[in-house]
Amino acid sequence: MTNDLLSHVGEIGVIRLIQRFFPDHTPYVKKGIGDDCAVLETGGEDLLLVTTDMMIEGIHYTTKTTSYEDVGWKALAVNLSDIAAMGGTPHTAFLSMGLRSSTPVSVLESFMRGFQEMACEAGVFLAGGDTVEVTSDSVISVTLLGRCSPEGLVFRSGAQVGDDIWVSGFLGNAAGGLEILLTNEHQEKRGRQILVSSHQRPSPRLKLGKALGESGLVHAMIDLSDGVAKDLRHICDESGVGAVLNRGSIPISEPLQTLAQDLSHDPFDWALSGGEDYELLFVSPPEYRKEIEEITINVMGRTATRIGLVVREQGLWLQTGGDRTQFPYGGYAHF
Repeated sequence: MTNDLLSHVGEIGVIRLIQRFFPDHTPYVKKGIGDDCAVLETGGEDLLLVTTDMMIEGIHYTTKTTSYEDVGWKALAVNLSDIAAMGGTPHTAFLSMGLRSSTPVSVLESFMRGFQEMACEAGVFLAGGDTVEVTSDSVISVTLLGRCSPEGLVFRSGAQVGDDIWVSGFLGNAAGGLEILLTNEHQEKRGRQILVSSHQRPSPRLKLGKALGESGLVHAMIDLSDGVAKDLRHICDESGVGAVLNRGSIPISEPLQTLAQDLSHDPFDWALSGGEDYELLFVSPPEYRKEIEEITINVMGRTATRIGLVVREQGLWLQTGGDRTQFPYGGYAHF
């Protein structure tokens, strides 16, 4: 027993503490704690994927920046992104909510409209959950089930030295959108709604995740929920490798660049540490570059962006011209 506070050990420390109580997998658990989804054997041809995420009012969302309908959409979308990162297909959701008794019925109706819209788009059915009364901030918890073939499954832990690092889309748009909503500035400028929508209604890369998994060309994959600076580190830690990011290759959208100029802010800060982009970050051997480009063009209508290289030396590095500096631990941190 230790007297340290959770704020001292951080999110990773909390997870490792919990994992100590269940260090071994049972025969039907192919993957437990430590990836985007748990992976369970069911006796059938496909594997069962299970993921769960929580959203806390005042931490993950506020009515100042997000409508209740958008909260409903996002509550499911963040779980869908986890399924995408494993190369899977979602099918069944369970929704648990802690709500104040003073909450208007219209609020719940708005939330459910957004949740239903995202579910219909992804082919997901809501099969159950739980509702309880709370006396403070609302709590939303979604558990999502999916399936994946053993051949199409992708973990975080397979990165190899020499692999290319790819990202499926622009980085930092969600963080820029949140900045617009919090400051209530520049919303009327051209392209700003793209940034706001990226924060309020992320689009999980389900088709791309499945296509990459089925291709067999990807060694490791993760969805970008907390920012490249943190999520790429998960791949590196699980794989026992390091990574070098090329600053000049980081994909930053024109609206985000313009917003950064207006606010005198470094757009790379949003791109690398902002989080909530829910793009896919994946690694693949360099001999498959042409194939990766073809897959991503076929699925998304444009190619993914190659942003770095997996290296032997552990740590995360940023290459700027001829200079290489170690990148500090970043991204959103719980506790």
